Formats: sequence, structure tokens, C-alpha cells
Amino acid sequence: MSAQAQAPRMAQAAPAGPYRRRLRLRAPDWIVATSASTLLLIVVLGFVLPVITGYGVDEFVARPLLPPSSAHPFGTDTFGRDVMVRTFAASHVDYLVAILGVGTAALLGTAVGVFVASTRIRGLDWLTMRLTDGVIAFPFTVLALAFVVVIGSNATVLGLPPGMPALLAAYVIVGWAYYARIARSQTLSLRTRDFVTAGRQLGYSDTRIAIRHISPIVLATTMAYAVGDAIITVALTASLSFLGAGIAPPTPEWGQMMYEGRGLIETAWWLTAFPSLALVVSGLCLAIIGDRLIRRLEDRP
Repeated sequence: MSAQAQAPRMAQAAPAGPYRRRLRLRAPDWIVATSASTLLLIVVLGFVLPVITGYGVDEFVARPLLPPSSAHPFGTDTFGRDVMVRTFAASHVDYLVAILGVGTAALLGTAVGVFVASTRIRGLDWLTMRLTDGVIAFPFTVLALAFVVVIGSNATVLGLPPGMPALLAAYVIVGWAYYARIARSQTLSLRTRDFVTAGRQLGYSDTRIAIRHISPIVLATTMAYAVGDAIITVALTASLSFLGAGIAPPTPEWGQMMYEGRGLIETAWWLTAFPSLALVVSGLCLAIIGDRLIRRLEDRP
């Protein structure tokens, strides 16, 4: 075959490889966008539904234990409150606990990890890592439950719902250790990179290099992992509420709603089904977003 005859074939085949790669990259992006939109929709519906339906979150609007209908798509609970309104309103509580608890733990752990890996104080790094080992050695759920019981499930601070301050304190006190180890490990790796060496040759102090050049990179990593940990936090919040040690009623919370309907599964299945579905959908969306962020970090040079 002549070179002229081969040229059109090569021209047609050349874009195929990059085009397929673009398709493979776009599909996860669409999934991530859909997941983020789903989470946003759940939050928005929590604000909008009480206005559209006219049913308050804690308002007795109909006869108790009505099955799903056109007037009440998710039915009513044992007090005659609309389950659909309470299910979407509960997302505000669970998401707020995840954002504040995991976010604060990630920031604190990142600061500790970067500091101990950058400082030259003798023995501080060893002491901090042994402390994190002690925290990580215990089951996270058991420690969180212990803090909630000690602080009290009815404690309230700064207008937060009763029980939320105890949960936030538990997540921060226990969760920082995981992020401190991640931040320390990455900081030790970054200290040998060329941009750190260049900064030292320019006369920058270790503190300036750590705060302005290392911390942003480490923080991006820990926050990506924090999105994944938000799944555990949302599930654990629901679990503690199911055990009676989480958000105190009448504040709507998915675990508390499932706990209230635990004895009526055969006759009033909707009391546990819809909060459980909201919890599963939220966890799946957070898992997709967290996995995508972590993959991008792994592909980063």
C-alpha cells in the first residue's frame, strides 16, 4: 500500500486514542456532578418543603401513622408529623455535624502533623505520634460514644441542637489523630522536594516554608480524605442517635427517626424506610465525590 493511501487511515485513527481517554475522564466527572447536585437538592428541599407544603418540621399535621399518600408522600409518624418534611430537614443536622466535626478535625490534625514534621524540637514528633497511636488503637465508635455520654446528649452551645456539641467534641477529639498522621507523612515527603530546597537557599525560614508552601499541599490531601470520612460521620451520627446518645428529639435526625420507628417496621415501614434511603443516598454521593478527589490526588505529580 502506498504512503498516500496510508495517510488518510492514520489521520482517521490518530484522534481515537485521545478521544477515548477524554470519554473515560468525563464519565466520572458527570457522576461527581450528579452526586454533588443530589446532596445540594436534599439540602434545598429541607428548606423549601415546609414552605411548599405548609407543614412545619415539628407540627402535628394529620392523624398519626398515615401511610404514604398524595397529601403526605412519606406518610406521617407516631405524632402525626409529616415524614417527608422531617426526612429532608434532618439532612441539615447530619450534614452540619459532618462538616463541622470532620472539617475541624482535619484542620487541627493537619496543623499538628505539619508542625511536628517541620519543627526541630527534640522528641516532640515521637511523643505526638505515640499519642495518635493511642487514640487510633481504640475503636472510633466506642470513643465517640464515651465522649457523648460524658459530655451529655442534651448539652447545647451557640444555639446548636441538643446533643450536637457533644458529637462535635467527640469527632474532633478522636478524629484529629488520623489527619495528623497523614499530614506528618506527607510533610516529611515534601521536605525533600526541590521547591523546599529552593526556598531554603533563598533564606526562607522553616516556619514560612511550612505555612506558605507545604501546608496548602497537605491541606488539599487531608480535605480530600475528609470528604470520605464524612460518610462515616453521617452514618455514626445516625448510629449514635439510634442508640439514644446522639441528637436529642424533637430535632429531626435520620438515626433518631429510624429509632422511633424500629418497633413498627411491619405496620409502619415508612418510618424507617425513607430516612434510611436518605442516609444511603447521601453516603453513596459522598463516597463518589471522595473517591474522585482521592484519585485526582494520586494522579497528581
